[in-house]
Parts: sequence; C-alpha cells; structure tokens
Amino acid sequence: MWVREALLVRRPDDVRMDVLSPFGLALAVGTDGTLLWAYPAGEGTRYEGPATPANIARFLGTSGSVRDLVDILLGLPPARTPTAPAELHVAGGTYELVVPFAEGVERIRFAGDTLELAGAEETRADGDALRVAFSDYRDGFPHAIEVASSGRNAHATLVYDAVELNPALDATLFAPPPAGRVLPLDAASAPARR
Repeated sequence: MWVREALLVRRPDDVRMDVLSPFGLALAVGTDGTLLWAYPAGEGTRYEGPATPANIARFLGTSGSVRDLVDILLGLPPARTPTAPAELHVAGGTYELVVPFAEGVERIRFAGDTLELAGAEETRADGDALRVAFSDYRDGFPHAIEVASSGRNAHATLVYDAVELNPALDATLFAPPPAGRVLPLDAASAPARR
C-alpha cells in the first residue's frame, strides 16, 4: 500500500510520522524514545505504550530500538558497538565492512565508485535478519530506503520527495496530540468485543 507521509526525525530518539489522506491527517505515530504513541485522527483516541522493540515492530514490521529507527530514517545503518575488530572486504566493485557485535554481525556495503552507503544486513544469533538498502542519492542523502526483516517476513520502502537537513525542530512536535481518550497500544490491534 502506498501512502503519503510527513516525517520528522531528530537525534537521538525523536520520530513523528503523519500519514496524510486527501482530507488531512489520517494517522500520527511518534516517539520520544520512551513513549510510543499512535493517533488515528478520526477516532479521537490515542494509543500509547513503551517504545520497546516489540511495539516498534507492530508499526514497522521489524524490531529494533528507536535509535535504530532514527539511524535508518536518516540514511544510516543501525549503530552497533563492535565486540571485535571490523573486517573490510572488497569484491565486485563494492566494499563491505563486517562488524561483529554482541547479538550478531552487521555487514555494511558501500559502492566502490562513489563510496555511497548501499546497504546493511544484520544477522542475529536468534536467526532474525534485518536488511536495509539505500539508493537515489541526491546532495549526499539517500532518497530511497528499503527495509526488510526475514524473521517477520516484512518489507517497507520509503521514498523521500523532499528532504530538509538539520532544521530547528521544537520538542512539542514529538509530543502526543491531545485526545479525549487514551488507551494502551495493545487495544489498537485488539478486535472490538461485543
């Protein structure tokens, strides 16, 4: 499904996505790194809960931390703390940096001619894998991002129409909107009971 969104991202862990319809705001989802909230505009109800990897996966299809999400939306692979020296491999006109970390291995690929980040793949000991691809670079920023998770069989593509780098963003933009009713995130996916 294709949707048009307005997306705000601020380091280290603020994200807001407004899903737009021809009639205005359809859905707003955001986090400040601690609280994850969703606001379907037509319902007058806001759903919220902790910004855990499991709750993030409910909305994005792939688990990860809020900081992982921020990195990906800003055109970077998720930052990992190496547990051993990284290795560099050169093959087929690309460079691959292999970074072992506590939960698995991250492989970061760069185009050999431009050195632009082409993508990253993360495999974990539990078998879950995350793949991110970056393309359509303009002014040094990827305007196309693909995210896939094999463990959840999920895939999403994000295409930026316009990007404004480093704007001043007020913290209130990331706060949950007021609502007449606030329910836990679990209630957002639970079927209505009669």
